[in-house]
Amino acid sequence: MKAAVLHQFGLPPRYEDVPDPIPNERETMLHMRAAALKNIDRMMADGSHYDRHPELPAIVGIDGIGTLDDGTRVYCGGLRPPYGTMAERAAVTNRFFMPIPDGVDDLTAAALPNPALSSWLPLQWRAKLEPGETVLILGATGVAGRLAIQIAKHLGAGRVIGAGRNPESLHELRDLGADAVISLDQDDDALHAAFIREGGEHGYDIVLDYLWGHPTEVLVEALTGHDVMARTSRTRLVQIGEMAGATIQLPASALRSSALEIYGSGGGSIPHEAIFETFPRLWEAAASGHLRIDCEAVPLADVERAWIRPQSPGKRLVFVP
Repeated sequence: MKAAVLHQFGLPPRYEDVPDPIPNERETMLHMRAAALKNIDRMMADGSHYDRHPELPAIVGIDGIGTLDDGTRVYCGGLRPPYGTMAERAAVTNRFFMPIPDGVDDLTAAALPNPALSSWLPLQWRAKLEPGETVLILGATGVAGRLAIQIAKHLGAGRVIGAGRNPESLHELRDLGADAVISLDQDDDALHAAFIREGGEHGYDIVLDYLWGHPTEVLVEALTGHDVMARTSRTRLVQIGEMAGATIQLPASALRSSALEIYGSGGGSIPHEAIFETFPRLWEAAASGHLRIDCEAVPLADVERAWIRPQSPGKRLVFVP
């Protein structure tokens, strides 16, 4: 079969012939139809992700859309190394695939789960969003951030603020449900003031942070009350991504002088049952038109060129075998 094969960390995968996977007694063979290119795929391929490929060569892709022998379309993940989903066929662990409703097309079904779950799960399981709460999205102009705005509104947030750099994408966030936007492309003093202004008297109940790094440091400073009599407002900050940096400087005063709570959201912090409980609601929201994601279909044969080309803000590439 044909597949996207990674031979060296830091280089793009190549479109090559590889032997078909042989399912064991706990696996089912799928005929792949689509697999989206996500940040985690890129990080695993360049060796920077904590869950990088354990052996090379390896077929890239952590999830995708395929069909069973009877034609049933399913979303899948859970492949044993060195196999991945960017291939013509995949042997998938039986408990890691689920049917897709007819109202969700292949491209959407392939592109939606990873970025959508990155906000749906922390909102419900980590921050425990209550109806009417105020949510700030740090990194709102990317694919995941744009979905986070829609999902926060869908789950009952009262006010949603999107923060990002790309001016064109920032303008589009209001059409997706954002009540306000903050440009990160300004000096620290102006950004600090913007965080305080848009938080208002109550502040932010939840922050979904796809950036980390310096923008988060400025936000934490804005949330810190430099007065022992300062009014406290509980803020649950959920760390999801690190597009602006892998570390921050966190002053001790930020924790003593605020009601800031910091959580993480990733494979080790969300129970598997939460993921499976969320999928039916995710598919329902997609089928009913409540979630929008911009996709571009790319032949899997073009994986090497597509992997390194500049990405359009807010658009997800989906490889089709």
